[in-house]
Amino acid sequence: MNPRKNLLSFISLIFILSGVLAACGGAEPTPTIAPPPTTISQPDIQPAATVTRSPIGGEVEEVATDQAWARIQSLGRMSVGTAADYPPFEFYNEDFQLDGYDIALIRAIGEKLGVVVDITDVAFEGLDDSLYVGQTDVAIASLSITPEREAIADFSNVYYIGEDAVLAASGSGIGTISSAADMVPYTLAVQSRSVYERWARETLVDRGLMPEENLFVYARADQAVTDLVAGRVQLVLMDNLPAQVATQSFDVEVVGQGLNRQRFAIALPQGEETLRREINRALTDLQNEGVLADLAAKYLELSEVPPIEPVEPGPGTDPVEVPCVDAMAFIGDLNLDDQNMSAPPQMAAGQSFRKGWRVQNAGTCIWNSGYSLAYAYGNVAAAQMGGTAVPVVGEVQPGQTYDFWADLVAPANPGIYQGFWEMRNDRNQPFGVRVWVGIEVPGVPTPIPQPTQTPAPNINFTVDRTNITEGECVNFSWDVQNIQAVWFYPDGQDYRNFPTTGQNSSRQCPRTTTTYNLRVQFTDGSVTVRQITIFVEASNAAPKISSFSVKPPSVPAGQCVQVNWVVEGAVDRVVITRDGAVLWNGAPLAGTTSDCPPQPGFAVYVIEATGPGGSARLQQNVSVTQ
Repeated sequence: MNPRKNLLSFISLIFILSGVLAACGGAEPTPTIAPPPTTISQPDIQPAATVTRSPIGGEVEEVATDQAWARIQSLGRMSVGTAADYPPFEFYNEDFQLDGYDIALIRAIGEKLGVVVDITDVAFEGLDDSLYVGQTDVAIASLSITPEREAIADFSNVYYIGEDAVLAASGSGIGTISSAADMVPYTLAVQSRSVYERWARETLVDRGLMPEENLFVYARADQAVTDLVAGRVQLVLMDNLPAQVATQSFDVEVVGQGLNRQRFAIALPQGEETLRREINRALTDLQNEGVLADLAAKYLELSEVPPIEPVEPGPGTDPVEVPCVDAMAFIGDLNLDDQNMSAPPQMAAGQSFRKGWRVQNAGTCIWNSGYSLAYAYGNVAAAQMGGTAVPVVGEVQPGQTYDFWADLVAPANPGIYQGFWEMRNDRNQPFGVRVWVGIEVPGVPTPIPQPTQTPAPNINFTVDRTNITEGECVNFSWDVQNIQAVWFYPDGQDYRNFPTTGQNSSRQCPRTTTTYNLRVQFTDGSVTVRQITIFVEASNAAPKISSFSVKPPSVPAGQCVQVNWVVEGAVDRVVITRDGAVLWNGAPLAGTTSDCPPQPGFAVYVIEATGPGGSARLQQNVSVTQ
């Protein structure tokens, strides 16, 4: 995917940088189709008003150009394509409604033009094709002007410009960074969910040039700069203006610039010059009235934005031969209508269910078994609900409808879950309108009474409480006599990796409801297992620790382990400790570090993430041998 750029910095005299604000085929009985969502209106599928390219081997249709604005005026509506997975420019907010800088901007343009704006969430890679097949009149989605896009679309004037800078510690000896390849030997810090994180992943990590563990992701840019000064990372990629301010407040220097300059504009079909002029007029009016500055302050936390940059019309309407065009339109929900997420159906925790959608092949390609409907993203990590890509069975001709059914499992924790799905073609490229499944897992898990266990002599196994909120911890203790060996471990783990002593205790911070086992082997060879379940209530506002690992799980004293983690959500601070000693205070949201536990026994590693909605903790134990 071509990178998209956003500027997510807030500059002050004391250099405060804010964090980023953080869609099987087969025979099924066909239920009544629910109405399409109203939040993202789906326009009728019509042929494009202007044909600017033709499928290879096809003929160019001779139709009049420059009719889009007349059609929009006649209908009083303008259909807009976006890709709502890129905050703060376009995203779904906490009320499951489209929001962001681009969304607010196009709505303001609609008001200036005197038309209703209907916004459709489309896979980013398929936005140009949605213009071609007439699903949308314009597209706005942090789209930067590139030669590839100018060959198939026209653009409005540039409404936003951003540029990057690369920081290194003063005296580091790092030379000039003039290309992405120059960053490969170093550890690189970026701000979470910023354009720099996406650019670094797509340009360096996804291409195999930089290992994942060399990319450090921070909640705030100032934390990255602090760790740069402390020597924890070697480079920071961020916005140019705050980077310049950082050089005045910290012992850092700019070693690279302009690697990812972006010019955002609104895309529209080629030849629609009247529509382009009307949009440009509205943009100019909004800038003169201070609306662009207000939006930048609200969504981007910027005190000013660069002036609008004029863009000349595209190369014209000469057809460009390309393969057939992929596009998909949403027809309706086949079941489990969530009423635009205002009334998501309720599912019991762990309940299996099926979700169905009816869609239409709105392009010119034939869908075959290489095409599928696949999970794209969700409001939380668990929104995938165990779903896997659902392939097309048979063939779907252009214009035909098709029913997809996905087998899903409701998450274990209470909350509202919205998972977005998108079409993938036989080259695994996303396209078409995104669809979603929304459910609610209600209430607090009802504690299940502990099963009555056969009393075992000489075993005392207790915990201080069995019901906690996610992020809290419990304390186990046990006292076992006449033993040959003892293991304490959570369900699903190999007990042999968790040896302990007959009299001991353990502090545990389970993220979800977890059963812990005390396995006792007595001197006569008999084995008894005692169990205690800790019931965890989800804290939806608290940070989420999506992964935390310490490898290898067993090392000799003095040998080092690798600690890796990923934290999501609203986070103020991440702390990594070993046996209560702080290893990293203010750690990035995604990062890695090495540590060498010095003493034999158990080394207890804990990650704690704290945010405005609470705290989350996880721990990993490492066996340290002589």
